[in-house]
Amino acid sequence: MTVETDPRASTHRRRTAGHVPGEAELWIFILGDLTVFGVFFTIWGWNYAQNPALFELGRASMSQSIGLAETLTLISSSAAVVIALTHARWEQWSRAYRSYLAAIGFGAVFVILKAIEYSRHLSVGSHTLAGEFFMYYFVFTGIHLLHVLVGLLGLSAAARSMRPHAPRRYGTALLEGIGVYWHMVDVLWVVLFSLIYLI
Repeated sequence: MTVETDPRASTHRRRTAGHVPGEAELWIFILGDLTVFGVFFTIWGWNYAQNPALFELGRASMSQSIGLAETLTLISSSAAVVIALTHARWEQWSRAYRSYLAAIGFGAVFVILKAIEYSRHLSVGSHTLAGEFFMYYFVFTGIHLLHVLVGLLGLSAAARSMRPHAPRRYGTALLEGIGVYWHMVDVLWVVLFSLIYLI
């Protein structure tokens, strides 16, 4: 027989059994956002089918190493958010704070890499950027980058609430909502990475 030594463990299990993270309003927003990006992915696929040679030419100019680095930084950031939320649930505020800072750091690296990639393409010249591939590339990744910046604001607010001696302004539901949003941003990028750099 296992003896429960920490009452928080059983409380945590009761709270997470069948629990949907975040709030209903957040999921409405996320499902709407996923629908919009689903339309983006469909537009990309349809235009690729219409002119595969142009899209292959554009893909050939993409740096897979930068795209992979961007993907790994967002995945690492999502992992740090999971760790941060776990610490927050256990009221380990200092560890949660450090994990949120790590998540923000990885997210900031993604922004820097994307800025480097944008500048690299823009410096090539307009003749290379002409065509549907780069038009959709800049629009879709630009909208995604905006989501990343919004997510970083949310992570920054969560981190501030985890600082030692800071008032705990945000409950678990809001922290979960921030985490779910950030994971959505991560998943959307994985799809974009596959479409733009690989497929």
